[in-house]
Amino acid sequence: MYQALYRKYRPKTLEDVVGQQVIIKTLTNSVLNNKITHAYLFTGPRGTGKTSIAKILAKIVNCESLSGVTPCNKCVSCTQTDLKQNTDIIEIDAASNNGVDKIREIRDKVSLVPSYGKYKVYIIDEVHMLTTEAFNALLKTLEEPPQHIIFILATTEPHKIPATILSRCQRYDFKKISMSEIEKRLKYICSEEKIIIDDEAINLIAKLSDGGMRDSISLLDQLTSYTSDKITINDVHNVYGTITDIEIYNLLNMIYNNELANIFDTIEQYDNQGKNLVKIMELMIDFLKNTLLYITSSDYFKVEEQKQMYANIYKITNEKSIYRTIDILLDSIKNSKLSNNSRLLFELSIIKIIELKSEKVVENQDKEENNIPIIAQQKKIESKTKIETKEISDSVKNNIEKLKQIRIKNTLSRFDKKELMEFKSKLEDLKELLMDPDYSNIVSLILDGELKAKGKENLIFVYETNSLEEYFNLSLINIEQIFNKKFNENLKPIAVSKDEWEPIKLEFNKNMKNQTNKYLYEEETKPLEEIYELNIKNQDTEKNLNDIEESFEDIVVYN
Repeated sequence: MYQALYRKYRPKTLEDVVGQQVIIKTLTNSVLNNKITHAYLFTGPRGTGKTSIAKILAKIVNCESLSGVTPCNKCVSCTQTDLKQNTDIIEIDAASNNGVDKIREIRDKVSLVPSYGKYKVYIIDEVHMLTTEAFNALLKTLEEPPQHIIFILATTEPHKIPATILSRCQRYDFKKISMSEIEKRLKYICSEEKIIIDDEAINLIAKLSDGGMRDSISLLDQLTSYTSDKITINDVHNVYGTITDIEIYNLLNMIYNNELANIFDTIEQYDNQGKNLVKIMELMIDFLKNTLLYITSSDYFKVEEQKQMYANIYKITNEKSIYRTIDILLDSIKNSKLSNNSRLLFELSIIKIIELKSEKVVENQDKEENNIPIIAQQKKIESKTKIETKEISDSVKNNIEKLKQIRIKNTLSRFDKKELMEFKSKLEDLKELLMDPDYSNIVSLILDGELKAKGKENLIFVYETNSLEEYFNLSLINIEQIFNKKFNENLKPIAVSKDEWEPIKLEFNKNMKNQTNKYLYEEETKPLEEIYELNIKNQDTEKNLNDIEESFEDIVVYN
């Protein structure tokens, strides 16, 4: 049977291990100085050598004719280990054996002496998957193990392991393996296996593996099945579902030039070709990161073609727009874990990026029964020159400021911490509307803020910038309609900036400390339509929308 390359080239000695020099040196000295401890914890990303080193260490401590830290491979223990028949080395997958009964079984057997060597070694992989009861059962054995017992715990998520377990282990943190070390190992494997491959392809494999040696070797193995000829960089892109730097550059060019139709055609082509759209978004982020790096230090890049691409992208955008693009793409990648429709998320992120660089507020005039009229959507101005726009009238500003003070006072007059915590958890339910283009902008705005106070129907949201706070308060009709639709409550939110919130919070806390609440509830006398001075003559929805459009079509909120 064919043996996978990552198994065939798994390290057999500590000297074979790539990229973990500090750990290798520490373990080597421990063996040479006879300072083997009873419990080890190996943590770090997947494919970085945790299980391999655990197996090597188990073999070393039981070898009868050890040469330094190199097993003899001739004694009974070594030969039994190589044949995977060594009863003194017990490997347990905690992902599938995570119950308390399995750990109790271990606890009952630890008193048994080793069959061949000096130690019984228990290697527990994915140890974070153990149940709380299983950890409790393991605790006493870890605290006072017999002299002949060694535990090696391996995990990618050490934060899920109880502190009582962590404190009883000698911890080793494995790091991601560098691209140069991965490339060197891949070239060695290709040489041994007579695989013909371009250096560019090896470089891309190392980059895509993200520091995981096993991932890189597995991808190389897959490529040898894909083609019997020379492996090229295009083969890597085809197998992994990625695209070239030139294609990434062209895609970003279309985005920053607002070529929405061409972008959607391109995404459809990639989807039909089976490309990995999430990985493409990651490559776009990497390209934009390099663009920012080029702006700061162009000498970092040696290839002129790369430098020219980064320079061209920067000519049609700026740092602020690049950072926003990265944020939007990161959100889409995160949301892709909760959805199986990566194409929709990708397309929505493209729309949002293009909208954010627009210079005018776009009205949503969808008149279907349950749709929400968007009063004012935030459009970020990317131009370095000032754009002439119609200002919001002073009377509207005064109306909003008066409403803001009333709603702040009303919220704090009936502040309830329990209600605040309960409603904070309910806000997560709004994420379901992010996929709906009719609601996504306003819902994103709500979720960008932080709910700081709640009193009955009143809410206070805090925003990092004044522009977001202004945008929120211009969109109150829409926000209230969303809350009513989602939670069936007539809520009255308001937004303040972070700078405004600090003195409000200090004053409120001071009052609470003195067991007094000086805030008095005040009824709102004006409807929102009147506050915004919308020219509404009757209750006809279509006419309302037309009036809204006329009043707000030129409003631009500055960042």
